[in-house]
Parts: sequence; C-alpha cells; structure tokens
Amino acid sequence: MTPAYPTQCANCGADATTRCAGCMDAPEYQPGDSVGIVYCNRDCQKGHWTQHKAHCRALGQRKKLLRAAHILKASLLTYREVDFDIDLTKIEFQDGILRLYQNQRAITARSKRGPFPAHLTANIEYKEAALANNQCTTAMALLGRLTRKLLKVGVASTIEELDLHIGKPRTRTKLVPGPDASDCPHTVLKVGRLFSNEAWIVDTAGCQYGFREVLIPWEKYLADKSCRTVSDPATYDATETKDLDYFATLPILNRIRAQREDIKLERQARLHFAGFVNTHVGGDILDGSAAEFKGKLDGFVQGLKLHMRKI
Repeated sequence: MTPAYPTQCANCGADATTRCAGCMDAPEYQPGDSVGIVYCNRDCQKGHWTQHKAHCRALGQRKKLLRAAHILKASLLTYREVDFDIDLTKIEFQDGILRLYQNQRAITARSKRGPFPAHLTANIEYKEAALANNQCTTAMALLGRLTRKLLKVGVASTIEELDLHIGKPRTRTKLVPGPDASDCPHTVLKVGRLFSNEAWIVDTAGCQYGFREVLIPWEKYLADKSCRTVSDPATYDATETKDLDYFATLPILNRIRAQREDIKLERQARLHFAGFVNTHVGGDILDGSAAEFKGKLDGFVQGLKLHMRKI
C-alpha cells in the first residue's frame, strides 16, 4: 500500500518521518495533490524551503479554507441548536427519507422557540439534518460577516453565492406535515482561491441531504451530487438580516402580529450572533496544529452557545 506521505527527506533523500506542518492535512483538489513532504531534521527543512514554499503556502491556504468551512457549519448548527423554531415531536428515518414530525402551528400563532429537542434522536447525522433543514437561505445571511472575516484573515479568495438543484442526495429530510421541498434550490458558496485555478464549494447546510463534507472542489461537487445550476454566481455581500429585511417588505409575511413578532425575534437573535462574531473571531483562529485548531473550534462552539443563551 502506498504511504499517505513520503518517507524520504525532500532535501537529502534520507529516511525521514518529520512531516511539514504547513502541508499536513490539506484537502485534495485533484487526486493526490495534497500529499505533504517530510524531512529528516530541521536543517534539511530550512535548506529546502526556497523550493518548497510556494507549494506549502498553497496547501496551507487550502487547509485554512477547510478550517473556515468547519467553523461556518458549526456556527449555523450551534445557532439553530440554541434557538430552534420548530415544534418537533418525532424524528424517523423511513424509505430513504428522514421525517421530522411537527406540531404545525396556526398562522395566528407565534413560532415556538427554544433549544433543539435533543431527546428525539441520538444519531448525530439525523440531528444535524434536522437543524439544517430548509436553512440554506438563513445560512447565507447569518454567516455573511463571519465568512468574510475568516477568509480575510486566512485565505485570499473570491466569494460568490449561487443556487443549485441537488439531483442525487444521500437522503432527503422532510417536515411532516409540511410541503414537498424536494425541488427547492439549495444555496451554497463558491470560493475561488486567488492566484490559482481552484474553485471550491462551501456547503454549510448540506447535512440536510446527508452530505458530511463541508468543503468540496466545485467540479467534484457538481458531478457527485448530479447538480444543475439554477442561478448564476453572484457576489456574496450578505448581512445577518438580509433575508429578514426582504421578508419585511412582503405583505403576505406581515399580515398578522404573530408573523411580525417572529421576524422581530429572529432579527434580534441574528444581531446577537453578529455581536459574538465581532468580539470572538480573532486573526489567529485558523492557525496552529490540528489539535490546537480542534481546541479553538470546541471553544468557539461553547462560547457561541453561552452567548446565544443570553438573548
């Protein structure tokens, strides 16, 4: 079996086991193009740097993009977990569909907001699918500030949003009772890494289709999921309340007091989230070893939970 990374020093050819930290754990864009290199000692690593630095920095940018994508997905799910607005009664997987049974509220009643009912499932994939169900529009607005802040400090890139039709989901998630949303477009981010030909999809709400990966090369995403584009890519300039600002202009969504109150409460929660992003996302959040980043991500999630509970 071919080793996951080389075993000979890139500088002198001797047996080596010390992996370059800058290359380590970067995601693949093309098969096999993210394999890092190893050195036998620090002197060899320093001596080889002028030859290696361009490749190392490119893989380092990819790694930071992957870390940013994980933070974005964790932020959406944490936000939803603390401030859930569906009165779920049962979660059941049947005939390839994850069914989310709900007490459907009357149009004159306000939504029931509170923590996600974790007792309904011990399956993390089912929980994430329920949290992300029909949330791609929310994700685009909620995560706008955070996305730009993360990529500004970590990845030189262009950011666009676009709508896709998912032709091959792993699973479907459906509210019962509820409308058939299988033909609804799915909104994702398309991130182009500057000074390269790379284009990536960041899919924070893809877990509603059973997708586990949050960062996938553009062409691979389209092919694996049998996607067709519904809209042309547009510059990603969303604010936390962009969708709510639009909803507030639609008479059909503002006819009764309960609808207006729901929008008001959601706006308050979004702005509260923005406050956390402003004060808790530093320029070094994407740096460090894999273990150090995991600690930062865990701390970020716990801090966000505590913050959102104080609305």
